[in-house]
Amino acid sequence: MFCHMNKKYSEMSVDELVDCCRRLYECNGIQALSYSELSKQGALYYHLYRHGMNQKALVVRMGLNDEYVAFKATIPLTRKGKGAQRWTWEFIIEQAKLVKEKEGMLPPAGWFQSNGYASLVTATYYLKHTWEELRQELGDFGSSSFVESRSGLRWRSHPEAAFSNFLYARGIEQKRGERYPEDYSKHSISKYAYFDLHFLSKHGVWIDVEIWGDKPHGHDEAHYKAKRDDKESFNINNPNFLGIHFKDCFEEKTLAKALEPYIGTIQPFKFDRPTDKLIQSTHWSNADELLDYCSHLASTMPNGEFPKEDWLRKRGKWANREGETFNTLSIYIKTWLGGFRNLRKLLGQSHLSTNQWDRDKAIAEYQKFYIEHGITPGQARTLSRKGGDISPLVAQKATNIDSAVLKYAEGSMSVNKLLGIKVKGTRKPK
Repeated sequence: MFCHMNKKYSEMSVDELVDCCRRLYECNGIQALSYSELSKQGALYYHLYRHGMNQKALVVRMGLNDEYVAFKATIPLTRKGKGAQRWTWEFIIEQAKLVKEKEGMLPPAGWFQSNGYASLVTATYYLKHTWEELRQELGDFGSSSFVESRSGLRWRSHPEAAFSNFLYARGIEQKRGERYPEDYSKHSISKYAYFDLHFLSKHGVWIDVEIWGDKPHGHDEAHYKAKRDDKESFNINNPNFLGIHFKDCFEEKTLAKALEPYIGTIQPFKFDRPTDKLIQSTHWSNADELLDYCSHLASTMPNGEFPKEDWLRKRGKWANREGETFNTLSIYIKTWLGGFRNLRKLLGQSHLSTNQWDRDKAIAEYQKFYIEHGITPGQARTLSRKGGDISPLVAQKATNIDSAVLKYAEGSMSVNKLLGIKVKGTRKPK
């Protein structure tokens, strides 16, 4: 087949092959660049691939990646021979809106997991969105479209909450951003503006903070850049001004280095929750909901154990398992929760990482749980199922111990008899 200067594909350079693809695009639209359509063009795709140019690299090189992603989102999926809607951000919003109208508010992600909408939650994370973004899209202010930090303050974005949590963990006084001075309007395209937040330096001076994004809410990039230029120009002579990129707010070491001139070097010491010591303070707000999500996923698994990464990603012996693939969840676990080993600590499942359970340890952990909570692991699980005042982490730990004594110590009845524990009923834990 011929396409460029009467040459065969085999005789063309990679630039000439790309030119052929551009002609196909100009004649037939973006769908012409799909793998299935390119494969119909004789040996065109074969020779592109021979030059190291796969389909994905091709659309990127042609500057058409965004258009192609949008095109793919419109293609219906086929599952088990039946047509099915592809999950897109727009479709997620549409489905969540129906739930919100029925329930009167947008329920948390765990509710969706338990009520037949697990795919919606998975797709949200897979498409690199958050539950907070979904709330914002639906205007669900009743459930808070803001992000709350440990200080109790509510922020307009996750980077602001991360910055706030970093300060809170180190006992640094802070407050929400106040309005710029009146003369700001003389130097800006805007009539007014607000700082993102302020914190008290080691010298007793309030520091004015701006957290720079790339583009707010994914649009109007040029206007945002102009506003940033105005703010930087206005603060050029402000010795107490700090501007920082939003990505740096999530990195504990990077943020510590940026703030060292203002607050010195302080290790975190304020921990409100048992899990706080195991998670970077800049990740607290993001980690809370993700940890709940992981806890729920664990509760759906045999013995309540959180699955291995290969299970999430459908690799190895789990390559053909049924159900969703959780590739993005595994990324978030590493990003926000410090990895799988740390997640198991947070869920009270450290034994799954170390594999050190035996009869003596199972009995010892059973006795320790009973002394600490005043009830047996089995009673804790019963309370949890009945909606009692049992935290997800305690319930998960109870499940792990019950599984261990069943496997290594002939079950809870034998252990109760051995330890002299008389189970008369389920009562509230200590």
